[in-house]
Amino acid sequence: MLVVLRVLGARWGGLLSWPAVLGGPGVLRGEVRSWRDPLSLGRGVSGIVATLILLSVTAWAQTPIDPLKRPDEATGEYTWQLGLGYTPSGREGLAVDAFGQPYTYTLLSQEWQLSLTGTVHFGEGWKTGVAVSQSTTTLDEVRRYPWGEERLSSSERGMAYSVFQEWRIDPKNPWDPRVSMSLGHPWKGGIGVAASFLRDPMVLVGEVGLRSQEEEPHAWFTLGLGAGFVANAWISVSTSGSLAVPVLGVGVPVTSLGVRLRYALDPRGKGELGVRATLSLRGDRAWVSLEAEWTGRGP
Repeated sequence: MLVVLRVLGARWGGLLSWPAVLGGPGVLRGEVRSWRDPLSLGRGVSGIVATLILLSVTAWAQTPIDPLKRPDEATGEYTWQLGLGYTPSGREGLAVDAFGQPYTYTLLSQEWQLSLTGTVHFGEGWKTGVAVSQSTTTLDEVRRYPWGEERLSSSERGMAYSVFQEWRIDPKNPWDPRVSMSLGHPWKGGIGVAASFLRDPMVLVGEVGLRSQEEEPHAWFTLGLGAGFVANAWISVSTSGSLAVPVLGVGVPVTSLGVRLRYALDPRGKGELGVRATLSLRGDRAWVSLEAEWTGRGP
């Protein structure tokens, strides 16, 4: 399970969002999502993502918009997000069963994830959030022996929870530095430092962090970068990338590249819809994840 980093700030609520490398808080908001390889259940790649290649986004504004500015993040302000994710994956190959019989196989994995995240601002730059997610993964396999076929099916469900805290160090600083920490179940924890830079109509974001988890590898160094472009008062596009490298234990580095399209439901940024596509790479494995998001803000 992983938490996704929020949007850094345009007037209309948020612009950037990328997979969180800490499995905990986002720079401004958290979202729960499972990023483990669907074909490697139990290995726990969750919460890990890698180096960025920023994609160039070109778009023309259809209506006049005001210059970008950072959100005020007033005391008592809250944000909620409901997300639905889908991750299909598959592979084919040659293997040997427990009885020493060789066979060829085709394996299909499908993961559905429903997540709910909420955050509240308490003033003085402090923000607290809670994220909950439920995932369902199904595996369907066809094994082909010289004498016939064998079909196998299985499914797995899981719940994940996390709480996170973020401190906005100096709202007047042009880099808007932030420090975050998180704890979650199944056991994981993380700390991170993030910064962002506005250059209208672009937003640039970066974060470095350290993430720990129960399974091996027990600790990862993480790096995340992102860029967002505001097309007009209703539409924005963002790209993101991240790198996670094990620093305690043996593991395979994980890379992620994503693109997100956001549509504002009102000009004040009180509601928005978003769709996201992410390509994840882990060794010789690659898979694509899709997610739809509905976000609200108040009061």
